[in-house]
Amino acid sequence: MTTFRCTSNYTGSIGYRTSRALADILAPFVGKRGHHLNSSKHLAKEMISVMVEEDEMFISHYVVSLFTNTPIDLALQVIRKGRLEGATELHTRTRLTVEYIMGLLKFIVTTTYFSFRSIIYQQMFGVAMGSPVSPLLANLFME
Repeated sequence: MTTFRCTSNYTGSIGYRTSRALADILAPFVGKRGHHLNSSKHLAKEMISVMVEEDEMFISHYVVSLFTNTPIDLALQVIRKGRLEGATELHTRTRLTVEYIMGLLKFIVTTTYFSFRSIIYQQMFGVAMGSPVSPLLANLFME
């Protein structure tokens, strides 16, 4: 099996429904930190109140290829420690334990296979395009 860095489409894969269920569990955690922006319009509104002093610098980071550059191991740590562990409302959305959620999540984001010209490849970096859990994983990591 050949491996290389690329963007794959997860829609229609065997893990899609599990990914959708995990996305439903994780979605309420997105946007709960002070570092979440919904759009460039939201950014512009927030920037109006930012004052940069003479001895300070304003630095902006541009994210390129967010899904394929999301570090999976670190993102999973952020989700476990920063969101799931200690989440008192988690039981209202699922009967799964944190361990089960993390096991399913790790399996879904680390077993992304796709075919191109009749050759099966494995995505080695980042999260899959088209997976319902991918934007949540990337957003939770970025927050």
